[in-house]
Amino acid sequence: MTTAQRTIASRIGYLITSVIPARLLSDEPIDAEDPSSLRTDASHEGLSYLRVSYQLSEGMYVCRVAASPDRAAKGYTVLLTEQQLYFALPWDQRLEWEDHLCTRKRCPEATLALLRASAAEVQPLTKRVPAHTDVAAAPLPVTALTPLDTVEVSQEDVQDAIALVTKQGKNIDQRQRRTNQFQLQQALLSAMIDALMEQLYQTQEHTLALTLKARCALLAQIQRWHRQSHQERLVNAVARFSPERRQVVWRLTVGLPVSASLAA
Repeated sequence: MTTAQRTIASRIGYLITSVIPARLLSDEPIDAEDPSSLRTDASHEGLSYLRVSYQLSEGMYVCRVAASPDRAAKGYTVLLTEQQLYFALPWDQRLEWEDHLCTRKRCPEATLALLRASAAEVQPLTKRVPAHTDVAAAPLPVTALTPLDTVEVSQEDVQDAIALVTKQGKNIDQRQRRTNQFQLQQALLSAMIDALMEQLYQTQEHTLALTLKARCALLAQIQRWHRQSHQERLVNAVARFSPERRQVVWRLTVGLPVSASLAA
């Protein structure tokens, strides 16, 4: 069976309530005064319930998670990788059947054991991943770069930028098509520029406006250089849960190899 046939879309599908181990979710405290976290708010007895909304990019999905099956459709927005979703099983009331080891419904430990068994069955048929796959991971591998700027953008902004770059790519001759990685990097750079431009339009402070214009100009220059070069990655993207927005946001850091030149 091919890897494509073992994706979460083919195994379970989108908008289907599923159950996953809660440890897939971040346990980072919201702040020093609030010890709660995404994991504590969106899970119960070691389990979290989710719905996969759509695929953001290859191996990366936008999902909703909550502490109970009936709240999954309107839960917190998070990003999960294909490897993390190996542990997902469609939610079924039979998972709450009486268990002879428990005095009430099936022990959470028994359900977690089922999830681990499912992951063990699916994982060998796809790319091998480290044994600690069920620990929350960054959405993209981090590349060693000399950082130049960092911008935080929303999930929607990234999705819109990817859609626009993908549409533009369809107008290029097939022989000149760039890789998916190239298109994703272009989209991330566009999202960074758009976020700074939005700040520029909203500010009335002269000094801040000049700073934002300079940052936009630099990012535009980097984006042009990226189109002309063969660099696969210039932007490192890390997802974090924003308690203010109650959803996952992207922290995008652009950088260049030490030897790179931005000559036009």
